[in-house]
Amino acid sequence: MENIMLKKTAAAFALMGLVNFSAFADNQHTISISGSTSVSRVMDVLAETYNQKHENIFVAVHGTGSSAGIAAVKSGATELGMSSRFLKEEEASPNLKLVQIAHDAITMVVHPSNTIENLTSAQIKDIYQEKITNWSQVGGDDSLMAVVSRENASGTRFSFESNVDLLQTLNGETVSDISRQILIANTNSMVKTLVNHNSHAIGYASLGSVDESIKAVDFNGIDPSVQNVRKGDYTLSRPFLIMHKDGEISKEAQDFIHFLLSDEGQTIIEELGYISIH
Repeated sequence: MENIMLKKTAAAFALMGLVNFSAFADNQHTISISGSTSVSRVMDVLAETYNQKHENIFVAVHGTGSSAGIAAVKSGATELGMSSRFLKEEEASPNLKLVQIAHDAITMVVHPSNTIENLTSAQIKDIYQEKITNWSQVGGDDSLMAVVSRENASGTRFSFESNVDLLQTLNGETVSDISRQILIANTNSMVKTLVNHNSHAIGYASLGSVDESIKAVDFNGIDPSVQNVRKGDYTLSRPFLIMHKDGEISKEAQDFIHFLLSDEGQTIIEELGYISIH
């Protein structure tokens, strides 16, 4: 008899827990945001901070690439999108609203042992088109280069190629003009790993992700510092954008965007090594 009572009590508590959980799930609003892996690095921290202060709202961040994020918002697959580049002409839409939440710089990176301190935009273009293949051609050691780029959907790659004249137009579409023999990495972290493990490597990465494992190189004689990006002296830069369909956004998503633009949100962005819009 006692065992039967215990089982009934346990079942009752389990049912209560299920009801409470269901009620909580019904009351929780999920904000889906997908896109740039560079933006998602800082967005993960921003979303976690926001989630902790809003029990009934959950911001779900998915790093899928800028192109995928733009397409997902336009198709209605996600409420908010992230892009680490300006939109291409064929991607622009009158009902797509863009909000800039930060500035970022793209930094040319090499192995810490590399003696190169500066590269010009012309030199970088020639490197990525394999017209320059040896470090001695830009004042370095006599060794072949291992050149690393990002995948096609990467906003970092598009911004990089836009800045150093590595884009061309084919059949009305803007496409890459780099060599097909270059190594491809899917994330900033992978670029860093490849460059860190190969003393002959060169790549590019978001300024906010640069650390002691790699060496940042000046661009056209200008140091990739926050101050130089703010002043406009360092021109290898790009925006961090959030986007949504105009007039098709929940009040919860609007509140989250307000948080991103607030002093608290912008302070988090700066603490992570990126550049606030304030």
